[in-house]
Amino acid sequence: MSEIDNIPIIDLFAGPGGLGEGFSSIEDHGKRVFDIKLSIEKDKNAHKTLELRSFFRKFDIGNVPEEYYSLLEEPDLQKKILLRQELFEKYPDECAEAKDEAWQVELGKKEYPPELLDKRIKKALGKSKNWVLIGGPPCQAFSLVGRSRVGGIDKEDHRVYLYKEYLRIIAKHHPAVFVMENVKGLLSAKVDGDKVFSWILRDLSDPSTVFEDTNSPKYKIYSLAAEALDFDKDNNPNYKENRDFLIQAEKYGIPQKRHRVILLGIREDLEAKPEILKLQNEYVKLKNIIGDLPKIRSGLNRSFLSSEIINGKKKRTYRNEPDTDKNWSGIINSMRKDIISWEGFEKVNSKKNVNPPRYGIGSEFIRYKTQPVKNNYLSEWYYDSRLKGVCNHESRSHLVQDLKRYMFSSMFAKIKNKFPRLHEYEQYSSELVPDHKSAGSGKFADRFRVQLADRPATTVTSHISKDGHYYIHYDPAQCRSLTVREAARIQTFPDNYLFCGPRTAQYNQVGNAVPPYLAFQIAEVVFKIFNNILKV
Repeated sequence: MSEIDNIPIIDLFAGPGGLGEGFSSIEDHGKRVFDIKLSIEKDKNAHKTLELRSFFRKFDIGNVPEEYYSLLEEPDLQKKILLRQELFEKYPDECAEAKDEAWQVELGKKEYPPELLDKRIKKALGKSKNWVLIGGPPCQAFSLVGRSRVGGIDKEDHRVYLYKEYLRIIAKHHPAVFVMENVKGLLSAKVDGDKVFSWILRDLSDPSTVFEDTNSPKYKIYSLAAEALDFDKDNNPNYKENRDFLIQAEKYGIPQKRHRVILLGIREDLEAKPEILKLQNEYVKLKNIIGDLPKIRSGLNRSFLSSEIINGKKKRTYRNEPDTDKNWSGIINSMRKDIISWEGFEKVNSKKNVNPPRYGIGSEFIRYKTQPVKNNYLSEWYYDSRLKGVCNHESRSHLVQDLKRYMFSSMFAKIKNKFPRLHEYEQYSSELVPDHKSAGSGKFADRFRVQLADRPATTVTSHISKDGHYYIHYDPAQCRSLTVREAARIQTFPDNYLFCGPRTAQYNQVGNAVPPYLAFQIAEVVFKIFNNILKV
C-alpha cells in the first residue's frame, strides 16, 4: 500500500484504550497510520492509563525514552507516581500533547455541554474531513447479568441512552467511518417492548432522524463477521439476522470466549465496502498465553472458623493468617494431601510437596525475562525486548477455605478437562461448599470456575475486580486467581502497557476493555477502506 497521512481518530468512552491501542498499532512504511486526536474517559484511573499510553505514542516506534521503562520497572506504586511526574517533566512537549489528547470527561453530564465537546473535537480534527470515530458506550444496562439483577432494563437508566452521545458526534461531525462496540445483550434488550438494537441500527443509519438540526449524512452499517445477504435500492446491506453483528473473539485469535456486538458504519458518500474479519484455523490455548509468566503463589488473609445465628443474622468468626511462604506451604500441602486421598485425585502429581514459588505473591514489577515464541503472532504482539520483566503481576490474598476450593477445582480440571459445578464440590466434601445461603440456591453453580489450560479463557469482565472465583488459575501449585497481567494477556494488551491506579482499578480497566488485537484486525479493515476512498 502507498504511504498516506495519519488518519485522525476520536475515541469516546475509551476505557484504558483497548480500541485505540489496536488502531495505533497499524503501521505503514514504519509509521503509525492512525493518530488518536482525542480520547475521552470518565474514570480517573483509566484516564491515567490512557494518558500514559498517549505519551508512549508521542515518540516514534522504537524510540520511547528509557525513563518510560524505568517507570514500568518500579514495583512500588507510590514511587511509580513520582517517576511518572519526573518522566512528564523531562519531556514537557510530549506530556502536553498527551494531556491534550486524553480528556477525563463524563459524557452526558451538564458540566460538559455539547458545545464544549464540539469545540474540543473541532480543535482536535482541524481541517480533516475523513476521520474515524471509535468507542463503546457504557453497556452495563444492556448486559445479560445486569438485566437479570434488576429484572430487565430500566428506561430511566441513563446508560441506556448514552449511545446517543455517540450518535450526536456522528450527526454533528460526520466521520468517514465509525466503529461501535457493545455487549451481546444489546441484541435481545428491550425498552417498553421496543427492541433496542433495532432503533440503534435505525438511528445510526440516519442520525438526522434524532438530531434534525445537524444536516447529518446517512451511513451504511456493516457487520465484520458476516457477508451481507443483499443490498437494497440505496445500496444498504441487508443481513439474515441481528446475530450477524456478533463477533465471537475466540474465532479471531483472541484467547478468550468474548462475544461482542461490533458495528462498522461508512458514510453514504464514500464508495467502499469493508472486508469481514478472517477466521483463525484454531483456538488459542490459555497455557500458551500465560504459561510463560513467572509462577507466584496466592496471598493469605484469614481462615473461616465458625458461624452462628445471632438476632436473626449469621455472624462468622475468622482468624488472621500470617502471609508467609512457610505458612502458605503448610496450608497448601495439607489441603493437597487431603484432596489426593479422594478417589481419582491420586493421579495429580501426588509424589512431591508443593514448594512456594520463587517470586512469592508477585509484585507490580517482577524482573523476569520472557522470550517471544517464533511464528507465534500473539507472543510477538506481547513482547518488548526493552522491558526487563513483567508488570502488574501480583496475586490477591484469599480466604484459606477458598484456596482449598481453588486447588480442588484446578486438580479436578486436570483430571476431567472441565471445571466442577458446585454440586460436584459437595459430592467430594461438604467443607468445599461455601457457608452462604446462595450456595444451595442453584444460581451460582459455577461460582468457582477454573480456567482450562488447553482452551481459550472465559470472558474477562469488570467482575474480575471484585473476586477471583470465576478466574482460577489452572495450575494447582500456584493455587490462586488470575493476576492483572494475566487478565491483560488474555485481553491481548502488550506487556509494555501499564495499568495505573490500585489493583482493583487495574482489574476494572482490563475487564472493561476491547481486546487490542481484535481492534488491530478491525483497524486493518478500516485502513483498507481509507486506501480506497482516498484513492491513494
